[in-house]
Amino acid sequence: MLLVMASDSALSALDTYIATLTTSSERTRRAEDRSHYRDHLANAALLFHLLHCGDIVGVRKLVSTEQRSYGKDYLSGDEGAAAEAAFAAFAAFTRGL
Repeated sequence: MLLVMASDSALSALDTYIATLTTSSERTRRAEDRSHYRDHLANAALLFHLLHCGDIVGVRKLVSTEQRSYGKDYLSGDEGAAAEAAFAAFAAFTRGL
């Protein structure tokens, strides 16, 4: 039961992350950031699939990959800060899975 509740919370945080990425991608003024947003959105789709399948190991591996990506590729402005904050909130839920 705890795993199901954690998964529901993680899915809710993932939904928020996806919505934030979408909005940030649409609002950014930096064309060079758009490809990074697309990559993060693609990985968010994979995260959804992994969560849906209950593949917690896969989720943790991909979260780790995304954390490295956020550390390496800077997303500028308020849009980037919002995306990074939404990812951090999602990642926090995955530690409890």
